[in-house]
Amino acid sequence: MDSEHSKVRTNAQDDRLSMLPDDLIHRILSLIHIKHAVQTTALSSRWRFIWTSMPCLNISTDDFRSLRAFSEFVNNVLSHRNDQTEVYSVNLSFREALSEALLKRILDYAFSHNIRQLTVTWLRDDKIDFPLFLLRSRSLKYLSLTGSSISFFDPYSIILESTWDLPDLTTLKLDYVAFYDDNGAGIFSKCANLKNLTLSNFTILESSKFTICHPQLSNLTLENGCGTLHAFKVVAPQLKNLTIRRCYGKHLITAPNLASLLFSSSFFGSPCFLQFSTDLCSLEKVDLCIYSSTAWSGSRIACLLQQLHYPLSSYMEQISLQPSPFSNLKKLKIYPVYVPRDDEAHEKVTMPTKVLNYLLDGSPSATLTMISYESGVFLCSLYVKLQEVKAKQQKAQAFANAVEAQKRMSSLQGLLEKEKANIETRTNRRKAPTEADTHDQGKTQVENVQLHFERKMAQMKSCWEDVGVQIDQGGSRARDILSRLRDIEELLLKDLPTSKRDKLLACFSGLCAEVDNVIEKILHHMKIPQIHLSDCFNQLAATSLSSS
Repeated sequence: MDSEHSKVRTNAQDDRLSMLPDDLIHRILSLIHIKHAVQTTALSSRWRFIWTSMPCLNISTDDFRSLRAFSEFVNNVLSHRNDQTEVYSVNLSFREALSEALLKRILDYAFSHNIRQLTVTWLRDDKIDFPLFLLRSRSLKYLSLTGSSISFFDPYSIILESTWDLPDLTTLKLDYVAFYDDNGAGIFSKCANLKNLTLSNFTILESSKFTICHPQLSNLTLENGCGTLHAFKVVAPQLKNLTIRRCYGKHLITAPNLASLLFSSSFFGSPCFLQFSTDLCSLEKVDLCIYSSTAWSGSRIACLLQQLHYPLSSYMEQISLQPSPFSNLKKLKIYPVYVPRDDEAHEKVTMPTKVLNYLLDGSPSATLTMISYESGVFLCSLYVKLQEVKAKQQKAQAFANAVEAQKRMSSLQGLLEKEKANIETRTNRRKAPTEADTHDQGKTQVENVQLHFERKMAQMKSCWEDVGVQIDQGGSRARDILSRLRDIEELLLKDLPTSKRDKLLACFSGLCAEVDNVIEKILHHMKIPQIHLSDCFNQLAATSLSSS
């Protein structure tokens, strides 16, 4: 009795994962794709239905060989999921354009189950018109749409033409997207409770201006706006925090309650300007980084600082009265932000004495190094070259992956052809008649029965030995084929040249079908000795009955 209890305790300790509460297991499963979560049903009866009540669904087309297989899987998942469990979040990433019907099926299911967070990622380097009209939810709080960068001059892939209806949405993040015409005021007006908005790597089609007008917006981040944009207007009476990084054009801001500003101008291309239409009486924190000395003249900077209530003279006086923030500084290096043209590279980098005193007064033994413009140019050039080398290496690795995948598929194809020929040869060998199967007409009936018995016993012994050999050899061959197929699949999931990806995936799909066929033949061939052994038993029993 004690040994039985000890065994139960040992099994429980060995499977501590299954002892976790469902909500914690759901949290773990939310970190992997839904396909792998469903596969946990094979672990034990405890895991059989856990995935059906997962509140977070992570769905990706990268887990499937074809869009058709993906569509069938998603429909099965949604049909068999526990309908009483709400959906908290959905993370949908796809490389192939989904049909509107399938996308509507996924979104409608999520919205009908009171989804809170939705993240959609388009993984392919081409454009897609995303049907925003499908986004209609009274429960959605967080939405993220992310495209991919097609090129430096065409850095967006998701085009937003229609509008949505998301009255409870509070946080919206859009990355690598394009708005059609100046429809900012309209598209965001359907998000009445929007508080946080982030636009990254965006552009405007068919217009050189864009307007964001929202009465509840509190936090706004604009990053890497396209160079065709000339005027960006923001009207947000409740805006508290504003971040603008590398966005071209003139920014006209109406935000009387602004408390924090982070502004970084663009380094290349068209200038980026900033202007406020109201006094900023609530402003508490300002972080400015201005690169282009040609676009930002001294008078323009002074005008901006006056708007921010930070006159240059006042700033210098204030910093001179502050104690140095460093008490044990060993080295200080100052880099030039603006790298001039070649004819300006001889100019010396300078810094106001009051600023230097502020930095070094607490560390009299510190070593000061002012990096020259020439060094700055060299560092910029080195960085650009390193980025080019990295891009070339990634491209070369993608082509190497494609070549290796093609090589392995050809090798596996040859192995499959050889295996099919061997199976055919072994099958024909079994069908060939043997001399032992003919009866000796010169023998008596008793002698014939004795000879037949001895031959059948010998056949049974040989067949029994053949069963073990066929199972071992057949299993080894099947494992080798499946292992090679998995290696090829792992290669195809890595970076591949866009021009070769579709062709390789099509070849892999055909190869998978052929592998299924060969594995089925191997399994059937492993059963043949067992069938033959059973026939020998039946014939021996019939001979014994007839002799008696």
